[in-house]
Amino acid sequence: METLQLPTYETMLNAFQNRDASFDGVFFNGVRTTGIFCRPACSARKPLEKNIEFFASTQAALFAGYRPCLRSQETLLSIWRVLPD
Repeated sequence: METLQLPTYETMLNAFQNRDASFDGVFFNGVRTTGIFCRPACSARKPLEKNIEFFASTQAALFAGYRPCLRSQETLLSIWRVLPD
């Protein structure tokens, strides 16, 4: 099984705050207060930084107890299907 390397925290936070679609599939963000995870470019309202958690894969977010964002659920599922095991 291949270990996925995440960008730096600052890079992920910047991509998340700016809704940078080039990072979709590179990492996923979870919101601790809602239990929802999504892709960086999601158009949903952005949470406080202290409530953000980053994941290398959709599987990692699911394992941590998060559920997919309803706005991006189809996109998240299609990314999940193409990621390596």
